[in-house]
Amino acid sequence: MDLAIHTEHILMQPEWHRTIDEWVQHCTRHHPEVVRIDLRLRHHGVHPREEVSVVATAGHRNLQAARHAHLMGVALDDALGALECELVVHEAGDPGNGRERR
Repeated sequence: MDLAIHTEHILMQPEWHRTIDEWVQHCTRHHPEVVRIDLRLRHHGVHPREEVSVVATAGHRNLQAARHAHLMGVALDDALGALECELVVHEAGDPGNGRERR
């Protein structure tokens, strides 16, 4: 799986990197159809808040999630959790992946 992490107006912290690494390991095990993850971590200076947007390429689809919070760790956890939900819904509706619900 390819992983791209972009930061805007903020320096990557080790704890965020650990969170991302753990989630990517989980994703690799539970969502093998995901071939690429693009993450953007951004600090908004005018209205202090943190933003995380994430896009996963699964098959021919791009699934995305974005979250804002006052703390980057919270925004990151929320965005990855929302993407997890998107992946589960995608898999449930994709009869070609062998995981469809009956």
